[in-house]
Amino acid sequence: MRIGFLGIWLLASVSAGSVCAEQQPGTHDEVAKIEGLYATWRDAVEKGDRQAYVSLLHPQVRMLPPGAPAIDTADSYSEFLRPVFAMATYTIEVDQAPEVEVMGDVAVAQYDYTISLNLKNPSVGVSEPGALTASQTSARYFDVLRKTDTGQWLVWRHGWQVW
Repeated sequence: MRIGFLGIWLLASVSAGSVCAEQQPGTHDEVAKIEGLYATWRDAVEKGDRQAYVSLLHPQVRMLPPGAPAIDTADSYSEFLRPVFAMATYTIEVDQAPEVEVMGDVAVAQYDYTISLNLKNPSVGVSEPGALTASQTSARYFDVLRKTDTGQWLVWRHGWQVW
């Protein structure tokens, strides 16, 4: 049975409410690890470092961009990023830092970023379906993360809503 992004969000939100109220031991450390993941991810975007970006993705990641088909798997996501990073540089303004809720080996994060795009060649824009194409985009992001057997957090689902 496939469960859609909205279903995952609802399940995670309902589960998070009961877990967060209990403040399970070690949750603060896990949230700090996830906040570090987002700092590394922002740095990778701003440097155009595709390898560093993809290293934070679960192998079975699914990106759910508004108005475009989903991108499944880290390998496909990496190929999507090749022309995206080749055509532009990006800066990220953190409007709202990630709010993270941990539920065992699953976590959800919600955050607001304004991302500015600077074309390397102004006569050639970014045309990948699902890529940000405006000179500035403000959006609310929602991710589901999974913890690996080694304790590393990876982004498993990544989606956003443009303001």
